[in-house]
Amino acid sequence: MSAPLLKDLFDLTLLQRLATAVNQQQATFCADTFVTALWDANYAQQSLKQRVRRIATTLFHQLDVPFANCCELLKPVSAEISGLPGFIFPDIVEQFGLDDFKTSMQALSHFTCYSTAEFAIRPFLQRYPERGLQQLIDWTRSDNVHLRRLASEGCRPRLPWGQQLPQFIADPKPLLPILAALKQDPEDYVRRSVANNLNDISKDHPDLVLQLATQWYGSHEHTDWILKHALRGLLKQRNSAALSLFGCAPRTLVASLTLAQPTIHYGDTLQFDAEIRLSDGPALLRVEYAIDFASKNGAKRHKVFQWTQRDAGPGPLMLKKSYRFRDLTTRKHHAGSHQLHLIVNGEIVVTQTFDLIRDN
Repeated sequence: MSAPLLKDLFDLTLLQRLATAVNQQQATFCADTFVTALWDANYAQQSLKQRVRRIATTLFHQLDVPFANCCELLKPVSAEISGLPGFIFPDIVEQFGLDDFKTSMQALSHFTCYSTAEFAIRPFLQRYPERGLQQLIDWTRSDNVHLRRLASEGCRPRLPWGQQLPQFIADPKPLLPILAALKQDPEDYVRRSVANNLNDISKDHPDLVLQLATQWYGSHEHTDWILKHALRGLLKQRNSAALSLFGCAPRTLVASLTLAQPTIHYGDTLQFDAEIRLSDGPALLRVEYAIDFASKNGAKRHKVFQWTQRDAGPGPLMLKKSYRFRDLTTRKHHAGSHQLHLIVNGEIVVTQTFDLIRDN
């Protein structure tokens, strides 16, 4: 059985709940008219973002009140319709509030506490770059964890699902005071956002993030966690500076990689063992494995997977791992020759070949 789609959270039941909640705030709002306007043959074919946009647009127009009044009316409703369905309320701000910065920021600071305003704030950062950045700085000082997280998440240059922020892809330096203010945040929810923001930046400006990491590393345990998570992309790319920062410099060693079977059928699990013996004394080892997947056009697709990180030596380090060959939304498996690599502290130390067979 396939997993339910996120867009299915925006079903008829949600529309009815939303309509009832709005009607309790505005008695003239016709719940039946609202639901009927949305629940038609086209609705089933629409994506998650299309449904959010359509609901938000319809709700704003049927409320038929000025933008500021609409925000005040919907604030108590957003406490009832929270989580992913709560995307509706910031979307109204994004669409209809761009000419009213102050009211929009007040509304987003409320709505984000029950859902997230990370997508809706991005057009404001483009239209009002100085005021927008100052608002984010102000939120970094808030006692509210949701606002501190929005300060970081809202300005991620390459936020998934959200529009990119080209000005920060080109020059992320204006974001650094925001991230610096949050680098020791006590909440994991905020720290993850800071790490993801830095990871976004590292895709275009790796040297800047490495310079920042060198300055920050070792100052606080929360900051160290952020940096390790932020540099995950560079670590998977086997960047020597990133590896050295975390004590994972190349080591002299002997390693073996053993496959349980040289041929595997689609749907089965590839099982493999590794043995690593250090030649120059105990050390911290970052162990990964990579698979060069066969592709439809014959090229290889190199994918790195984290295995473990631990202190090793003086004896051998024995490891076991498995990988199941099942198609994912982001990865389809093709028949053909594959390579399995053992990677230790950024270096490929041994490789084995196996074949994948698909019967259909």
